[in-house]
Amino acid sequence: MLEIHTISVPTPYVPGPTNAYLIKNHPCTLVDPGPETEEARKGLLEGLSSLGIGLQDISRVVITHSHSDHSGLARWINEQAGSEIYVHKSEERKLQKDYIYYHERLPFLAEAGIPENVLNEIFEDKDPVVKPVLPESGVVLVHGGEELDFTGGTATVLHLPGHSSGHICLFEQASGILLAGDFILKHITPNPVMEADPADYSKRTPALRQYLAGLRRVEMMKIGLILPGHGKTIDNSAETMVNAQKHHARRLEACLAKLTGRPLNTYQLMREFYPKIRGFQIYLGISEIFAHLDYLVEEELAAREERGGVSYYTKKSA
Repeated sequence: MLEIHTISVPTPYVPGPTNAYLIKNHPCTLVDPGPETEEARKGLLEGLSSLGIGLQDISRVVITHSHSDHSGLARWINEQAGSEIYVHKSEERKLQKDYIYYHERLPFLAEAGIPENVLNEIFEDKDPVVKPVLPESGVVLVHGGEELDFTGGTATVLHLPGHSSGHICLFEQASGILLAGDFILKHITPNPVMEADPADYSKRTPALRQYLAGLRRVEMMKIGLILPGHGKTIDNSAETMVNAQKHHARRLEACLAKLTGRPLNTYQLMREFYPKIRGFQIYLGISEIFAHLDYLVEEELAAREERGGVSYYTKKSA
């Protein structure tokens, strides 16, 4: 079986430290090294040193998804140690130097009916961490289903989109351990983050549908222990998967209740749930509500009507 150790890497974000995971078996592999900050570098190096590992010992870095609190230090490790970086194909474009986060999302933000001053507030809320970028060489693209071999064990790459279109997890069947990234967390529900569909940039990815399908998939697996990207380990995996599904079922019902008898756009509905959030958190709120509205429309539980480029939603009558 694999020898897996947790290293807590500090971040400036609300979820707190990122859990980086060192798989000490050969080839030595680091999962989600953390953001590119001096504090994170220090924390990571101290954690590795406490385990008797130097940066040069790391052969592989696995990135569960492109978000900066998980992926930022991957390029630095590649440059320092020549480590290969494993990342899902759908995350590759988001980790390019010329990728502009909001560019492909602007049509969706307009569709949401966000007032101009609020849109500016989102754009002005700058990320405190430098944008993560992949190196020019040493990148290995995965699609899900690959087996990563180690001395003493094997880990399977699982493609579980929803929080991010190219989110992956690692599963060691022998021990039942799932290295989950942000697919599932102990105390908060991961946001189904809004993205353009790589197959058609004019459309959003069906983030909630993808995420719920992933929860049902993992629920059927024999998971013994979940090692998440933030917070404490999860030992009641089946119950956690069910609870996450129930959370979204309740949110879908709550959205329908607020759409009964009155049309609302995405921004208006988001404010019904989150009246006080500011800055980038507004974008995350819009992401969550769009994911649920897209699901409700697809299930023919809600109707969508366009007015001047803004979508308005109402509950369909039985």
